[in-house]
Order: sequence, then C-alpha cells, then structure tokens
Amino acid sequence: MSLVGKIIDAYCTRCKLTLAHVVLSEMNGTVSQVECKTCGAQHLYRRGSTERKTGEKRKPATPSWRSGVSSSGRKPVGDTAMLWESKHQALEPETPIRPYDIHDAYVSREVIRHPVFGVGFVERVVSETRMQVLFKDAVKLMAMNTPE
Repeated sequence: MSLVGKIIDAYCTRCKLTLAHVVLSEMNGTVSQVECKTCGAQHLYRRGSTERKTGEKRKPATPSWRSGVSSSGRKPVGDTAMLWESKHQALEPETPIRPYDIHDAYVSREVIRHPVFGVGFVERVVSETRMQVLFKDAVKLMAMNTPE
C-alpha cells in the first residue's frame, strides 16, 4: 500500500519540529520525499522524534536548570519545598515583596509574588532577560526585563 499523498508526522528541516507532512514520493516502499503542511518546504523524509527504530533508546534532553541539581551543584531540586519553606519562615515582615512583572529587572535575593506560582525568591540572574526563581513547588526559569 502506497503512502504517497497521505499525511504523516515527520521532522521538518525548516520549522525544526515534528509536524504533519504530505508524502510526495517513496523508494522501495519507504517514504523518501515529504512536504511540510505548515511551511510548505519539500525535503527528504526524516523520522519524527517520537518514532524510533526497534531497540533504539534515547534519553530526553533536560535543561541544566531542571537536571535535578541547582546551578551551584549542591542542592537537589527535590529539596525545593523545604528550602522555600525555610526562606519563607525567615522572611522579615518588613521585607518588600514585589509583584512580578515581565518588564521589570530583578536581582538575586529579591522576593516576588507571581499571580500563579505565588511567593518566589530570586535565586540567580541567568542573563539580562532570565532569572531562576525558587517557588514552593519548583525552581522556575522566568523572563524579566523584556521591552514593552
């Protein structure tokens, strides 16, 4: 049964994502050329990342800030609730808690209040527009200092 004209999932070389593609041609019963339904690019067929050869295993990529160890390399992420609780209890009543705004700049050791995640402690400023914030459930990479 030919797959030409059928829609399959494939890796798009232009979009850099696994998306729906139309099969354009086959060689020896194997899909060879496809066209991306999103951007229209025609290219050689590349398996989607979810399709694997039998017995092939792949470890999913994990961002370094979610790898189970903090940036300092000393405290496991599983301890975030305990760390957050100790920082929250040590918080002085007069300590200012800034409402989180994606357009504001922050520095380490500031305390913020996020509308969804609640009170958070700025652990580290990663770049001019990113910071790691300790919330009760997790350390999250948050955007900051973005132009309006």
